[in-house]
Amino acid sequence: MRAMWQMWPGAVPEHLIQSIINEGNNYPIANLGLGFDGTTQNADYRQSDVRWINKTNEGSRFISDVLWYYAQLANRNAFGFDIDFINDIQYTTYRSDNNGKYDWHSDIFWGNPTEYDRKISMVIQLTDPSEYDGGVFEIDAQYQSPNPEELKRKGTVLAFPSFLLHRVTPVTRGIRQSLVSWIEGPKFR
Repeated sequence: MRAMWQMWPGAVPEHLIQSIINEGNNYPIANLGLGFDGTTQNADYRQSDVRWINKTNEGSRFISDVLWYYAQLANRNAFGFDIDFINDIQYTTYRSDNNGKYDWHSDIFWGNPTEYDRKISMVIQLTDPSEYDGGVFEIDAQYQSPNPEELKRKGTVLAFPSFLLHRVTPVTRGIRQSLVSWIEGPKFR
């Protein structure tokens, strides 16, 4: 059976996680939207604080390096996609005070007008699981899911094809932070 995800439990060390959080907090909270153009607002569907990290900023470049390393490893181990670059890096905070969540979705928009598709979605867990309840990352039940305890472990890296449905359940206590990115390449064919 083909692997539908790759995971490295606790792979990112504490000092690097703290550097990612510190760098992410340097960016302003963005206007949250859904869809290809990001203009649709729906708090019943998605509730989180998002900060877009500038991958070309000298102080942020180390984040791109970490993501690209694991993307290439996942691609070589399991996916074999034609990938070229990281387009976006999202530092996300889900809070219990507003039931932070992101309902079922995929990270690819098949009708996008660009020459590229998102191919690999990356998630790095930045929060220790003792600091929140809920906020469970789930993959479409038709596929084998990663071990939930390992997935919640601080520093865990998860890579999966961007077309897989996935969600984050509501955070019911505390705050869950993660780093999310998408690796792109020429359109699927």
